[in-house]
Amino acid sequence: MTDGERTPAISVVVPTHDVVEWVDDCLTSMLDDQDVDLEVIVVDDDSRDGTWERVAARAAADPRVRAFRAPGVGGGQARNFGVEQARGEFLAFADGDDLVPRGAYAAMLASARSSGSDMVVGDFLKFSALATWRPTERWTGFADRAQGLSLTDRPQLVRNRACWNRLFRTRFWREQAIAYPSVPRSNDIVPMVTALVAARTIDVVPDIVYLYRERPGGTSMTAQAGADAAVASYLTQELLCARLLGSLEDDQLAATYWQMVLNADGWVHLRRYARGVQTPGEASAVPHLLTELLSLRRAYTFSRLRPEKQAVYALGTLGEVDLAREVLDAIGDGGSDPVPMDPVRAMRATQAAAGTGLLDERAQRGLAYALVVENVAGRSTPLDQDAADELVALAAPHADWFASSVAPVERPQDRLVRAALVSGDTRALRDASLGGEAQVVDAVVVGRTSAELELRPRADLATGASLELRAYKPGRPETQRSVGRVRQDGDRWRARVGARALPSEGTWALELLVTAPDGEVQVPLVVQRSAVRLQGGRLGRLTVRGKGTGTVPATLFRRPSVVRRVVRALRRRR
Repeated sequence: MTDGERTPAISVVVPTHDVVEWVDDCLTSMLDDQDVDLEVIVVDDDSRDGTWERVAARAAADPRVRAFRAPGVGGGQARNFGVEQARGEFLAFADGDDLVPRGAYAAMLASARSSGSDMVVGDFLKFSALATWRPTERWTGFADRAQGLSLTDRPQLVRNRACWNRLFRTRFWREQAIAYPSVPRSNDIVPMVTALVAARTIDVVPDIVYLYRERPGGTSMTAQAGADAAVASYLTQELLCARLLGSLEDDQLAATYWQMVLNADGWVHLRRYARGVQTPGEASAVPHLLTELLSLRRAYTFSRLRPEKQAVYALGTLGEVDLAREVLDAIGDGGSDPVPMDPVRAMRATQAAAGTGLLDERAQRGLAYALVVENVAGRSTPLDQDAADELVALAAPHADWFASSVAPVERPQDRLVRAALVSGDTRALRDASLGGEAQVVDAVVVGRTSAELELRPRADLATGASLELRAYKPGRPETQRSVGRVRQDGDRWRARVGARALPSEGTWALELLVTAPDGEVQVPLVVQRSAVRLQGGRLGRLTVRGKGTGTVPATLFRRPSVVRRVVRALRRRR
């Protein structure tokens, strides 16, 4: 049999673009480490760094490598061209900077031949220069070996829409006329969803079948285009996916899909749009596309998002990029310290989001509480008169938002702000934003399980009052709890916080509850970073996090136990 007549078991299509540093390792992982009969079809997309010359040399030395220049531009057309050249019974895809672990193709091939399924899906890892992790760790879809499934049998499979951790029957691919679109972003999600929906049966192998290299910068084939173009490209493809999956009319599949879109894929792109640089004077396609996508949403899944997140989606449909970005800053997006919005801007963002009809009444009230009430109550400076006047005027048509607390436990200061907004009393509103805070002059984490604090409350608040130390998770007032009594020691006020007082892992903000004969008020705590010290607490349950300098909000971080940290580290190394 001549090479032209050869029918390998698997054809692996590999598009390349400027991957000279990694392409040899990629090809070696397929040619030397896979115990199956295969051909590797490399389609180079206009590389300028020597990738083509390296691939051509491998093709000259090994007849299993077939090298082609791409006839067009982009990874999608390169993959389509590679499929046209494929002679194998089965089809696989890989990127030129990634790796295929030993035995991966053999495991998928054995399952496909045993079951007769159209597609086999395997597990995968991602890695960078500093870490290796398993994105599927919490996905049940890859937990066990299975054959003969449909997508509705295992909806979790829709959470992974990459093309490289699976094997297809070439005949199935061609009969379904599956093709990659020529778009700048997300060109594999529609063909993968098409295949998942069309496949008569699907197999799952729990083996690690692909190693995806996460590399920084804009040199990979999935490098991001401009924020607006990239998000618009993604949304056009996600709309097609939503319609394809909606045609199956399966509630569990719909719930899985929309949870993934709204909390992961769609959210990542929406944040990128909000934080991107917009081209002045150029109309964006994103608001219209986002509106169209959300019109197909599963309402129950959307309503379970926190109100601020719903607001970012709603503001995105309006093209209100600046307001969306400010809301992201206010919730501490990306792990950064929250930056409170200007109260008037916060009210305008709430009104705009509510006006889209995407937020139900409960979400509107929750958003107003988080962005406006807590914002004003937690200010370190009082509202000026103009801001108070404007805020009261904006709140007047929405008194129902402020009529009652949305939090199971309401802080006294929040209650004062709500009452002022309902009554329209600007003086009461200004008084409610006291413009004060208490200073932590010394904070020492000692003995690995506790923190000793020395406080300097304002004299006008502390005189004749009792002080209680409270903690809450930023942005979640319902988590508020007492964590210690503040005692007076001469001219000093001291408090101790034990790790057990904080019931869950993560960051806890600290404040004082001041109870005086004329009522209660909560006062935020701030600290100079230079005043925070660790004494044997670096590896303990309680520590301090944050890279800010100068005066910052006083917070403590409860770490997981040593056992849990070890277990997580081991999982990341799998």
